[in-house]
Amino acid sequence: MKKYLWLLKYEAKTIIREPVNVYMALSPLLVLFLSVFVMPMAFNSIDPANHTVLKTTMLFMIILLLAVGSSLLAAMATFLLLEHKDENTLKTIAVTPTGASGYLRFKLTYVYVMSFLGIIMVLLGTKLIAGDKYSINGVSMFDSVNVYHIIAFAAVDSIFAPFLALLQSAFAKNKVEGFAYIKGSGIVVLIPALMLLKTFQGSLQYALGVFPNFWAIKAMMLRFMPADSGANLSFPVYLIIGLAYNILLLIVSYRLFLKKAQY
Repeated sequence: MKKYLWLLKYEAKTIIREPVNVYMALSPLLVLFLSVFVMPMAFNSIDPANHTVLKTTMLFMIILLLAVGSSLLAAMATFLLLEHKDENTLKTIAVTPTGASGYLRFKLTYVYVMSFLGIIMVLLGTKLIAGDKYSINGVSMFDSVNVYHIIAFAAVDSIFAPFLALLQSAFAKNKVEGFAYIKGSGIVVLIPALMLLKTFQGSLQYALGVFPNFWAIKAMMLRFMPADSGANLSFPVYLIIGLAYNILLLIVSYRLFLKKAQY
């Protein structure tokens, strides 16, 4: 237990040392600020009588909230992992009691926990502080979402953070390449927003299922945007599929990183 407490202190110092890591670690607070104060300003600029535009805008903003939480923490974890590559410190860690694989599991665990807590903070905070601002005809979209839905979503979607971090740091040779991968993945993680298009609201929605964050986001969108499509699954089924798929990808990316790290 003491060795993990020491590792936690070491990781905290590593994060604080780089301003970009501090920014990523505090990103849930920034996202919460945007969702509570900035996004409602965009809603207010739309004519309330134009329900279609208002609803589409709100749904897109909600998908943005659902998607960015884990991806921002994944960016932080990517920089931390690439630091080991740049400084070739995995060789040193490999001979410690935890070993390289043990240390890597520890790092991925706290990244998962940070992502989990951050997602809950953003969604629950938005619901409690500004839920009424996400309303159409006086009905808030957050009325159909409770704390249990938020926790279940966070538990599944947070797996995406360590997976994406491992994948990006496995292929990036240094922080410069890592930054390029992070910018590219920032676009990819928003691809599930295509589910707002009528084309992807039927059976074709499952073409988006190749993207691991689709399943958890789709589950939550069923709460925000109930639909009668016969192609839809239930909230728990989407989450179960997402859980299994993300765990599989996490295992694959974990082994890939260790292989390419060459410690």
